[in-house]
Amino acid sequence: MAAVMTALIFLYYLLPLGTAVQFGGDEGYQLITGFLMSKGYALYTPIWNDQPPVHVLLLKWLFQHWGPSILAARLMAAGFGLVLFGTFFQLVRQRLAGRTALLATLFLVSGPAIFELSVSAMQEVPAFALALVSVWLLFQWSHKRRWGWLLVSGAVMGVALGIKLTAVLVVPAMLVEVWLAFNRPRAPVLMKPAALAILTWIITTGLIFAGITLLWGQGSFQTSFRSHFAEHAITGLARPEDFPLPFSLFWDHAECTGAAIVGLILVSRRRQWRPFALPLVMLATVMFIHLFHRPWWGYYYLHLAIPLAWLAGFAVNEALTHVSRLLARSQLDFASSKTWQGVGLCALVALVLVRAEGRLESGVKNLRERERVETSPILAKMKENAGRTHWVYVQYPHEIYPFQAQLLMPPELALVTLKRFWSDQISEAQIIEICRHYQPEQVLLKAEPLSDAWQAFLSPYTIVYQDKDFVLYVLK
Repeated sequence: MAAVMTALIFLYYLLPLGTAVQFGGDEGYQLITGFLMSKGYALYTPIWNDQPPVHVLLLKWLFQHWGPSILAARLMAAGFGLVLFGTFFQLVRQRLAGRTALLATLFLVSGPAIFELSVSAMQEVPAFALALVSVWLLFQWSHKRRWGWLLVSGAVMGVALGIKLTAVLVVPAMLVEVWLAFNRPRAPVLMKPAALAILTWIITTGLIFAGITLLWGQGSFQTSFRSHFAEHAITGLARPEDFPLPFSLFWDHAECTGAAIVGLILVSRRRQWRPFALPLVMLATVMFIHLFHRPWWGYYYLHLAIPLAWLAGFAVNEALTHVSRLLARSQLDFASSKTWQGVGLCALVALVLVRAEGRLESGVKNLRERERVETSPILAKMKENAGRTHWVYVQYPHEIYPFQAQLLMPPELALVTLKRFWSDQISEAQIIEICRHYQPEQVLLKAEPLSDAWQAFLSPYTIVYQDKDFVLYVLK
């Protein structure tokens, strides 16, 4: 465990946490929301948001004490990343073995965009980090049968849901774990105690989540419900159906996917269902939901990577164990088929591990090469005009620029996503009308043809910066 944490801290140390303009794609709106809240603007009214409040509240408190620091926000994100990977390691080690846990953690950290996600000021990693902590507490309860562990597990899951509702994807697997805790070999399941434990856990989770919602999340229900369940097509905009689960992701993580399939086969043949109940149920839950739910966003891969890495680590560990047995029995007799089987299997395992390590190395290199604050021409121009700027409007997902320049956005426009358009909670006409009300001194738009309404609004503005991606307008 200490070695895993040390290695991760070293990797985080290599990254430009305080100087890179942007890591994760949704960093901007999280940061600008926390920044606006630290300046006294209220969440949900006037700041639109369709997610629970805990993460942006943490950012608000962080900025109130440390100022609007990107370094502080990413250090908090990295802290949650350490909790995610460290708890995952502990869970696998508790059910299997230390070497399996180490291999599984490598597969998880090296998953496509997972490492970047763990240092991005976004909600997914914090939510699932606490969800896994809740699982760990549940494991302690199943061994010690002290109800305090069960209650704390439910409370932590309530906080995880208060960060992001996608943490609910872990809940079915946890309920199965509670049920199986009362399943004794060659004896009927203790129905009443199992049902009582499940009910206790659910009520505790619900009470904590309801408390968070009532205390800090007032106003979130209507926007969240409409964002997730009301949709209509808008001419010129992509639809939710245009964002399905891309199966190319499994190819991008082929070594983990292949090893996980082998792990599934081994579990099935040996009927080792109990030690793998959690990853198996979680994998089935996540696959079922994401096969049918639209839209799919790239950071959702974390939901799949957790159970896949668990199974992949098991499969590779079993392969290493089998190799050591083959080579020990043959005593490196090159005339023996077992020797060659062992050598071939060893080479395959090495290929799998090298591919995983290579992707992690590439991911670290990519993050180290991100655009820096001090070299960004857009930020330079925004800061140059900051002295006479009170409001800035930028199109989603580029809210990172006003945050890095420490300029405010109109609170109603801090988050303008496709879901907000789909659920009829915003329109281009409303955006322009809000901009007329606030009269932002700077407007950053994508470099694409503008509608007549935007051209009319921008008539008193002049272009001070333009490249292939952006156009920055400043009020004359």
